Amino acid sequence: MVSRKLERLISPGKWIHNLSVLSLSILSASIFFFVLSESVAYLIFRDKIKDYTSDVLVRSESLLVQTESVKTAAKSHVNIGDSPCTNENILHLRVVVWPYPLIKDVGYIIKGELACSALWGSLRPTLSLEHFDKKWPSREGVWLFGIKLMDDISVNGYISEGIMVTLSPFVFRRFETDMYSKNFSAVVGNSKHDRHYFNIGPDAPLLDRHDSVPLRFRVFRACSLHYDLCVAGGGYFTGIFSEHWSIQMLLVTVSLLSGLMIYILTMNRAELNSSLSARFVKALKNEALSLVYQPIYRIEDGQICGFEALLRWKDERLGNISPEVFIPLSEREGLQEDVTLFVINHAIREFIHTAIQNEIFLSVNINPSDLDSEKFRDKLLGLISEYNIPYKTILLEITERQGGDFEGMKIHIDKYKNHGVRFAIDDFGTGYSNLNLNRHGFNRHLRVI
Repeated sequence: MVSRKLERLISPGKWIHNLSVLSLSILSASIFFFVLSESVAYLIFRDKIKDYTSDVLVRSESLLVQTESVKTAAKSHVNIGDSPCTNENILHLRVVVWPYPLIKDVGYIIKGELACSALWGSLRPTLSLEHFDKKWPSREGVWLFGIKLMDDISVNGYISEGIMVTLSPFVFRRFETDMYSKNFSAVVGNSKHDRHYFNIGPDAPLLDRHDSVPLRFRVFRACSLHYDLCVAGGGYFTGIFSEHWSIQMLLVTVSLLSGLMIYILTMNRAELNSSLSARFVKALKNEALSLVYQPIYRIEDGQICGFEALLRWKDERLGNISPEVFIPLSEREGLQEDVTLFVINHAIREFIHTAIQNEIFLSVNINPSDLDSEKFRDKLLGLISEYNIPYKTILLEITERQGGDFEGMKIHIDKYKNHGVRFAIDDFGTGYSNLNLNRHGFNRHLRVI
């Protein structure tokens, strides 16, 4: 069975079509998983940037807290006086700065120059603080950035009340070396974004300027609730193609397998439809279809006044096939007229004697297009004549799922009425599923015309 299926798939005339379907299936799956992967990757990237920005803000707040704590502790020593650079005071400074990992040094300033510090001890000569890159005044002091203490030594510091707190050069170093954040960048500044204190990462200049950033560069901001401090963090979103090769291979594999699955399902569905169509045509040709008769009750007294003939199909291999499947299938295959002829022929031959004996009518569903068919008209009128069917025994129930112009059918209807045929319009809308509808508690109403 498998070999026959493969032969059909690769047979001449089909392999080009099958190759096109396979290519389209793989392409569709690839696009779907690419978009899905990019979306997931962006959400992960966004969360990483947000966490990175928040971490930089927390580190900046900690730096301010430690700076203020060191300054306060350094100034609290009782023996500072006019000559602060005593051995006792320098030792005190070393004790003060030791617990604070974000602070490099702390020292005393005399006449605008650094006279001594915990790290350097007493300085002779003192170090000038007049050469720096940036200066930002604060409420109680001043921040100096890029202070050139010596030719090859530059530091960042905070000066207040004769105390200079030197910041560690490694305050933000871990953000530049950590494998999860080294490709991100940040700028630490104030809430108005007119003061930038620290630049972190390779793309900090993009955040340091106020014009637009590149398309794939994403920026997130976080501000402190306690200080005039904000952090702008950003990075390039490179998407799934920047991930490890194993993840890319997994995506390719999943796309190929999914595309192959879509192809198999599509071809199986097409083969099933093709096979189902062929089997229905064969069943109709061999008269392997059957009819069931559904009673129709009179509303006034609840008595049976007629029966409706409904078509059923039980396939040898597939079992019972729903009318909701084979009726649309017959329409697509252009077999509506043949189906109607089968039903009218077998319904009259099987049931007309019962209808005549019990003085009830026999209802058959037809399509509006059947009224134009000479073959249908000749068949019906021939059966009426052959069985000598009384007037009003045959009821043709017009049903069309797409709706129909019933007024435009009046000319055809009048011709049949002359032979005792009655017509009804199924107000419910579909004629082939009435047994299912009744089973679920729906009531049908026929409007006889």
